[in-house]
Amino acid sequence: MRPALLALVGAAVFAGATAQAEHDSPFIQMSFLKGDWVQVSKGETVEEHWIGPTAGTMAGVTISYTDAKDALGRIEFMSIEQRNGRITFIARIGDEAPVAFPLKESDNGYAVFENPAHAFPQRVVYAYGGDDTLDARIEGTKDGKPLTIGWHYVRMKPAP
Repeated sequence: MRPALLALVGAAVFAGATAQAEHDSPFIQMSFLKGDWVQVSKGETVEEHWIGPTAGTMAGVTISYTDAKDALGRIEFMSIEQRNGRITFIARIGDEAPVAFPLKESDNGYAVFENPAHAFPQRVVYAYGGDDTLDARIEGTKDGKPLTIGWHYVRMKPAP
């Protein structure tokens, strides 16, 4: 009976350590982004879609558009991946060179990516609202003045 009890205790400790390691892993913590998000405000729709994490990568796309006749949409491709041993948010906007924002801090449902050398933004922040909402913002300094631009997304309903 004693060896069985020790094996059970050992398995519980291992399972607890594994669960804690997953909780502490910044990459696993990014999974709160997964899904399809939308904000509709002042005639503009912004959709953000994330898949993963799979094989150490998440992939995202943001699409912004209006209902105005002949209006063109805007698209941004994003990823969260390992770069130089760090979890890094990569933004790819149009023909611009990709910009890397290494993870500065995270916890389940919260992530701050920062690149102080970038013109604007210097930070990308995500916070899960826990009630199928996701807040995203970019912040930093532009033209010598602090600037924050934010989005309040809700989870998109599946198509019928």
